Amino acid sequence: MDKKHFTEFGATHSTVSGSLKADPHIVKMMNAMNFQSKTKYYRIRHGVNDRDTSLAIPALLALKLQNENKDVDFSLPWGQGHGGDDDLDELFAWAKRITSN
Repeated sequence: MDKKHFTEFGATHSTVSGSLKADPHIVKMMNAMNFQSKTKYYRIRHGVNDRDTSLAIPALLALKLQNENKDVDFSLPWGQGHGGDDDLDELFAWAKRITSN
């Protein structure tokens, strides 16, 4: 079965017959909050029309990184979905800024 639940509760209360729980190692790898990085600069974009991931996910990640004194450029572009790359000029300006520090 290719569709698995992340929690015991989800698997137990699933409406899919024979539903299984995903391997805990896989679940851990999917959560960016479980990983530390020595990287100082982060640029996070999440389109408000993204139907695949909750706005809370990148917002919590950005807050966690800021609390670790990371330099975080976070934005929720209005009208963008999951793959909107409409701000390339801003991306290049950001890259130039962080490499000149």
